[in-house]
Amino acid sequence: MRNLIKITACVALAALACMAGNLNEKQKEGKKIYDTWCLPCHGAGMPGTNALGVLYKDSGIPANLEERTDITPEFVALFVRQGKHSMPFFRKTEINDKELVSLGEYLSRNSK
Repeated sequence: MRNLIKITACVALAALACMAGNLNEKQKEGKKIYDTWCLPCHGAGMPGTNALGVLYKDSGIPANLEERTDITPEFVALFVRQGKHSMPFFRKTEINDKELVSLGEYLSRNSK
């Protein structure tokens, strides 16, 4: 059983490494912006992710934004500029329009 867990963990890490390597330049920039501005609330175990976990419980929608397959760049722009519930909006002096496009490209990369 221990070996199965170790193998599963290795496969998951390898898959994540491959995914990171497959990002285009705009998505790589979006990942940096995500890590700076979004990860503090939307990282694993953080308040934003926990709140989404409650909201999407039993729906099949992941609480982790980086795992979502239903996000569009327009969806990202709406939430970033207008905020929602306890999520604040971000001014153009914090995330400019070019950065917002990159962030949208990054978060929508898994969309079907």
